[in-house]
Amino acid sequence: MRILSCLFLALVLLSGCKKEQKLPSGYKYVQHTKSSGSALKAGDFAYYRFQLRNGDSVVASNFQLIQIPDSAQMKQMPQNPIFEALLRMKEKDSITIFVPLDTLKEEQKPEGFKGAKLMYYDMVVKDVLTTAEMQKVFTDFQKNAESKGKKRSPEQMKSELARAKAFTENIAREYKAGNLKGIKTTQSGLKYLVHEPGSGPTFKNDDIVYLDYYGALTDGTMFDNSFERDADFSFPMGRQPLIPGWVEGLALVKKGMKVTFFIPSNLGYGEQGSPPKIPGNSELIFYIEGNNSFTPSPYVLAGQPGM
Repeated sequence: MRILSCLFLALVLLSGCKKEQKLPSGYKYVQHTKSSGSALKAGDFAYYRFQLRNGDSVVASNFQLIQIPDSAQMKQMPQNPIFEALLRMKEKDSITIFVPLDTLKEEQKPEGFKGAKLMYYDMVVKDVLTTAEMQKVFTDFQKNAESKGKKRSPEQMKSELARAKAFTENIAREYKAGNLKGIKTTQSGLKYLVHEPGSGPTFKNDDIVYLDYYGALTDGTMFDNSFERDADFSFPMGRQPLIPGWVEGLALVKKGMKVTFFIPSNLGYGEQGSPPKIPGNSELIFYIEGNNSFTPSPYVLAGQPGM
């Protein structure tokens, strides 16, 4: 990506005009802006945006939430230029750290930095939160998450599995016979049939989504499902490794929707399949029930590994 985000473009242009300084770890840096916002101190949580640059090319960009360690903890940790930089910053401040790569062999350099002598690590502190403020954010998130999910008793697990099994097996028979009406096909080749439309907005990236699914081969043989579990399947959308057919299909789903996806092999597990239950080159059938969703705080998403 050759075009820099607007957030950092001005910083890059200004970096040549600022005086270089040095962190305790030895890394050089340039501070672009100094604000009058809240100063960072030990125990605070810094919510900041960063990007990694190879010259003027942005290799990676994201948001991060980390807690600042106290002086005793810092002494026990390896020198960390990120912490060192944050302790020199206030809310809304921006900085660039220069990370030398010339001592590394080409094969040791990160992806996107082959041939580079420097990695530019740009940072902008968006918010500073106290421990108490972050505790409330996570408590609210946990309460919300618990209230949105579905819980099942052993009896419900048994009956819902039987219902999903019978429904999907019938869909597979009718699909194989060519009797299903109303199937739509996307440009990629994903087919889907909406049984109940649901309501509200479709699921979007970073939403915590709750759904149930029943996965089968086109002969109706089940290979996986969530109905026989004591809770529905939940995850942060866009942050969970999924097959391409699911990635595309879930963007069509909303709360209360019941839909079946017919996923061709190239949008599923391809030539290799997923042994032992899914042979290579298998078309897959997924019956999906969109149960619920909510949009979490960005602080939660930034602060959770895998979220």
